Amino acid sequence: MLIVIAGAGEVGYELAKSLSEKNDVYIIDKDKEKLDRFAELDVITLKGNAGNFKVLKEAKVEKADYFLAVTGNDEVNLISALTAKKLGAKKTFVRIENPEYVETPVVKFHPLGFDVVICPSLALAQEAVRVAGILPAVGVIPLGGEMEILEIQVIPNSNLVGKSVSDLKLPPEILVVSIQRNGEVLPPGIEKIEVGDRIEMLGKDSEIKRFREVFGAPMVKRVTLFGTGNISSYIVEILKESDVAIKIFGASKKACEELNERFKDIKVIFWNYLDVDLLVEEEVGKSDVILAMTDNDEKNLMLSLLCKKLGAKKTIAKVENRAYVEIFEKVGVDKVLNPRAIAVLEVFKQMMMEKIDVKTIAEIRGSAIIEVVVRNEKIANKRISELGLPKNSFVIAVIREEKSFLPYDEMLLKTGDRVLISTPWDKLEKVGEIFQ
Repeated sequence: MLIVIAGAGEVGYELAKSLSEKNDVYIIDKDKEKLDRFAELDVITLKGNAGNFKVLKEAKVEKADYFLAVTGNDEVNLISALTAKKLGAKKTFVRIENPEYVETPVVKFHPLGFDVVICPSLALAQEAVRVAGILPAVGVIPLGGEMEILEIQVIPNSNLVGKSVSDLKLPPEILVVSIQRNGEVLPPGIEKIEVGDRIEMLGKDSEIKRFREVFGAPMVKRVTLFGTGNISSYIVEILKESDVAIKIFGASKKACEELNERFKDIKVIFWNYLDVDLLVEEEVGKSDVILAMTDNDEKNLMLSLLCKKLGAKKTIAKVENRAYVEIFEKVGVDKVLNPRAIAVLEVFKQMMMEKIDVKTIAEIRGSAIIEVVVRNEKIANKRISELGLPKNSFVIAVIREEKSFLPYDEMLLKTGDRVLISTPWDKLEKVGEIFQ
């Protein structure tokens, strides 16, 4: 396939890295330094404005199977995608940062003619709300058929500490997929669960919810939100009809006044970020969840750690620089959300859905987690060991007739099986080809 990517930033690079192995890829950007980074990839780079007619013609956009407009400028993305579509590009995907252009995280068949419009800000807000809904869970991946993957961080005083998996007496509908300790996935049969372990479970959402109640994970009642931008507004929009008590802190008086006018039942506080006394006075330390959603990574880190010190139970921070994600988690931030990573996830998901029956694409510990349905007769009746998955890719679980099964090499796949696979991002397309 011929794929033209407008934008040589982090999103464009991650897309090119995965797509260039099997496709002809062109990258367009005005910044030569950004384009120089692509020298290590098998792609063609073009310096210029992606909205320029001549530049798009040079990239052979009229023959493109996909045109991916993922620059950091909404107007450039819109104009370049409109031009690409007019010139003959078969599919156009557009990244939009301003939620004023769209009402949901993903819009298909946009009235302007775009095939897919993705708003990472809205997607991140939705993800923040999903993650914030459970304690001490650090990640939830909803699957089809009321199934979900729950990732738990074992905290001090948890009644999971010191128990083996068999001691948990899980219902048969719930599987422990993996246990991670100090960055390593532990082999099956681990004797005792320790503080800091991350446990991934798969099962029906109703059963997992019941299990959360068993180990005493309280549902969120109090949320403190830092930041008054589009992400914060959308989070409040989602939560305003719930029973959650929301408090917003912002450094812009005008933005605080606008939010206060828009959400009259929610307390919005104009605040100097150095005023710790006000945080104490407003009892921020009693929050179930802190959502640090300002536009500054360092500020989000400081707020997360400060609120944790004051007693807040869980912190979720937005981080623009993907290189910071692991650092934030290591120093104590419970969950880190990166809008660029979310943009990459959504683009891949929409592209994969056109090739194979993909239900879910998510990310855990830097790897893609993909849920595919067995429709191909060549795959049905094959053993898992015969799939020929690429290096460092493996089957996590198989869902058959709404029941979850741990995989084993001799397990035969059947038509209709939903297969959960973990794979490096640059091997995602290869996995897609196997199930195509």
